[in-house]
Amino acid sequence: MDAQTTPDAAMEPETPGGPTKPAEAGAEAGAHAAARAGAATGAHAATGAGAADSGRSVFSLGGSLVVGRLGFGTGGLVGAGYWGPRHEDPQRSLAVLRRAVDRGVTLIDTADNYGPDVAEELVARALHPYPEELVIATKGGVVRTGPNVWHIAGRPEQLRAMCDASLRRLRTDTIDLYQLHRLDPDVPMADQLGTLVELRQAGKIRHIGLDSIGAAELARARELAPITSVQNRYNLMDRASEDVLKLCERTGTAFLPWFPLGNGTLTGGGSATPATDALTSIATAHDATTGQIALAWLLHHSPALLPTPGTSSPDHLDENLDAARISLTEEELARLDALTDGSNGSAGTDGRNS
Repeated sequence: MDAQTTPDAAMEPETPGGPTKPAEAGAEAGAHAAARAGAATGAHAATGAGAADSGRSVFSLGGSLVVGRLGFGTGGLVGAGYWGPRHEDPQRSLAVLRRAVDRGVTLIDTADNYGPDVAEELVARALHPYPEELVIATKGGVVRTGPNVWHIAGRPEQLRAMCDASLRRLRTDTIDLYQLHRLDPDVPMADQLGTLVELRQAGKIRHIGLDSIGAAELARARELAPITSVQNRYNLMDRASEDVLKLCERTGTAFLPWFPLGNGTLTGGGSATPATDALTSIATAHDATTGQIALAWLLHHSPALLPTPGTSSPDHLDENLDAARISLTEEELARLDALTDGSNGSAGTDGRNS
């Protein structure tokens, strides 16, 4: 398989991101409401204006693992190009992970290829033995040969070996949520998902997730395996995966949006645009940052969305987590909903950016 140079980038905002997920036309308003009702099978939707308390709501992964909807991604703990550690002193990264859990985070999202191996090892060093309520999600299906270089590897023997290696690094007998980082176009989907089902039956993984997947692929995948989660690029200004989100809402599937802060574009500091003007205005009204408003919008927008922004900074971590306390008004939500980068509704693809 040829090398890929576009990762999914679960961290924010230190590194570039991965393939866009073009979507088909979005649902009508009535269908959107019905879809939200479907998502309630997984999420405990908040009440109030625009789901005002949604930041403190929870989601039941696969009907068995209850997590808070604002988690923490570990991509920010590794170096540029997702290669090596970010800090020479690992205690800095360990402290951020521990602070996240101390702040009430119950969902940690990582991957075997962050480093590679580095992020999973940091998670285990910082948090093992894991609190009972903490859910660890990781990914497999990609191998690394250098900074910003990924090779998709979805043969059954590769997936089994990657899962076993993650189990060792994470110091656990069962991985709560194991996500296929990319579907391998050279391996039948049934073989890849069948391997994950076998790992689940063997007790090595509890739930199965998919990363960077289109709506049609997700529908096919659901016929082959119980899919608990999807992880696609999605944020206030990039809603190309809206069709995938709607499917997740209807089926009670978690949607973990990567680049929830638009790789830093939604945190301010750039040139003024109608979007930044709206974010700044609303942020001022809430004594918040634009990044916090962008995260709060995700939590209000759909009960299926579980953002996992990452960082290597304790202060940035606190800022992100405090977004859960922001209650947006209906007027503010309407203003934010109207923003788009034009990608919404573009033609679907096979879910891969080559």
